[in-house]
Amino acid sequence: MRATIKIIAERAGVSIGTVDRVLHNRPYVKAEVRARVLAVMEELDYRPNRVASALAMSGTPWRFAVVHPAWEGYVGEAMAAGTARFLEERRDYNVQVVSYPYRQADMTQCLRLLDRAVEEKARAVALCAAGCPALRDKLEELAERHIPVAAFNSDIPGSRRICYVGEDAHRAGRIAGEIAAKFLGPGDPLLLVYAGPEYAGHRGRAEGFLERLEERGFRREDCRIAATHENFSETLAAVSAALADTAPPRYIYMANQSVAACAQAIRKAGLAGKIRVLVHDSGPEVRQLLREGLVDFTIDQNLAYQSYQALSVLFAAVVEHKEPERDCFYPESPILNAETI
Repeated sequence: MRATIKIIAERAGVSIGTVDRVLHNRPYVKAEVRARVLAVMEELDYRPNRVASALAMSGTPWRFAVVHPAWEGYVGEAMAAGTARFLEERRDYNVQVVSYPYRQADMTQCLRLLDRAVEEKARAVALCAAGCPALRDKLEELAERHIPVAAFNSDIPGSRRICYVGEDAHRAGRIAGEIAAKFLGPGDPLLLVYAGPEYAGHRGRAEGFLERLEERGFRREDCRIAATHENFSETLAAVSAALADTAPPRYIYMANQSVAACAQAIRKAGLAGKIRVLVHDSGPEVRQLLREGLVDFTIDQNLAYQSYQALSVLFAAVVEHKEPERDCFYPESPILNAETI
């Protein structure tokens, strides 16, 4: 990791303020303390960043906004970890990150928070939201005002976002389809549960999944599809209804996060261990279900990377005037099971 003032202060056993005074050759630092700090700088090959210094002395912080659904538990913690890493690596800069959470699927509130972020002087926005015409219009407006927006976790195709950071959803869906094909025979019924077509990531997973199954010789009409909007009750009802059908699914692909609801439906139906289940992500809840055998596989994505990289790209755009190196930044999609978690 690049040496920072914080690291130098910890290594030299002094405060960050003392390091700053040494760095700028200010008075009121004992000779032996100054020598110790300079020795640590030399050891770490620290080179003061002129841009960072200028920003730190500017007085007005560079504010970045993160507008996202009000995540709870594992997802929120992972995204917060990515933000914390971004701030730690730019500790020398006068940078702030402000979070603006909105109710899941409440695009009216999302749009209001985008306006609020700009009113509160955000220089750039990392945005996780479902695409809709009103949102695309808002991103057009922000682009005209030279406020860059990076989409993360869920892309907004057809908008003027500067890049997307997140899972390659179509590829992840194809991986899911390849796994499912190993457990299904011709004509076997299966169930796909996702948030809905308005979510680009979930739509990509669903399309990739069905595409790969068709390539493997399976019929699309054998797949029952339920859009449950990441809602526990809707997911519980949809999975329960499918399991009660005269031709219940032999395989369930959970392309959304309501995995606990799916597990509850399977338990209530007395089918634990009799239906293969594939999910996404690797939070504590999913890990426990893998251990219990209610879930067979999960396709992971690096959530912390997504918030970190979105903010990093925005920082480069507004502070260093650098265009993103590419349009999409994809983390890996490792396949996990009970033995690899």
